[in-house]
Amino acid sequence: MPAITPSFLFDLESNMRKIVEDEYTRLASNLWWSKMMKVVPSGSRREIITWLLNTAQITDQGLGGNIAFEDMVLLETEYASKSSGTGLKLRRQQFEDLDGNGVQLATQWSRDVAAYAAYWPQKQAVSLLKNGSASTALAYDGLPFFSASHKCNPKDSGAGTYSNLFTSNARIDAGVSADTALANLQTVFANIASIKMPNGVDPRRLRPAGILANPKLFPRAVQLTNAKFIAQVAGSGAAQGGSGDVEALIAAMGYGQPIVADELAGFESDTTYFVIAEQISTSQLGGLVYVDRDPYRITYYTGTGGGTGVDAVLDRSDELEWHQKGRNVAGYGHPYLLFKCTA
Repeated sequence: MPAITPSFLFDLESNMRKIVEDEYTRLASNLWWSKMMKVVPSGSRREIITWLLNTAQITDQGLGGNIAFEDMVLLETEYASKSSGTGLKLRRQQFEDLDGNGVQLATQWSRDVAAYAAYWPQKQAVSLLKNGSASTALAYDGLPFFSASHKCNPKDSGAGTYSNLFTSNARIDAGVSADTALANLQTVFANIASIKMPNGVDPRRLRPAGILANPKLFPRAVQLTNAKFIAQVAGSGAAQGGSGDVEALIAAMGYGQPIVADELAGFESDTTYFVIAEQISTSQLGGLVYVDRDPYRITYYTGTGGGTGVDAVLDRSDELEWHQKGRNVAGYGHPYLLFKCTA
């Protein structure tokens, strides 16, 4: 192998950069976290996100036109970014000896850390999903993120409550018939659609947009959301049992093509799934939030201009190091955009 020179290092790191870009793009296209988590760029260590609650409504003023004035309701949540990263250290001999494998190690590391940088937000999303019912996993209204008693308006108890934790009439696993599972999806749909705006009167106009399922539950979810006919027991729509045409019903509910989450394998006996919802009026924030203070990047010795300035460093270095660093934090967003369905 050649001696470590600025020219050699520039060529090596150019190849590393190319691998990082390609691998990040390849893996990012196969991840699901962005369907429920919105990215919030940040310029400070602590990011304060303001949640504006839509309470405005037009009311009948009568003949006199007496205008009722309303206050906008807002809540604030603070997200503190944390540092994370990794590094690679290789000895000079690993590049200069024929059997040192330095180039292969450097390029493989580049491929691995690029893939993990793309995967990192999804890993955080999985942790939030699994722990969202804990007493410490608080949403901006002070309740556990997955709760049956979220307030439509956290500052007005009279506006009513809603649930994003469904524990009855929600099963779709093999422990219930396909007919019952479809009926349960209809119940989930109806519960989501019934959620009110913060004024406690108008519908929030939420609709299911996807089902996130573990590998064991995924085939059943696919069956339910792609079926044309489902066997029905007598009394559930078919007089003598038989099959019911459900294609139009499934399409109307809008669950879409289910998403498989390998990370949820074995979680809560493989019977729990999550429903991603969307609001007709778009929201800048999702059910989960990913605050990106410093995107992941690798610190290289050379820049785009070549090896200028690294000669002295290379002359006295017996080891070469590359660092992958970033600062970010993931947290809970709008509870009404993400629902947990569990047996």
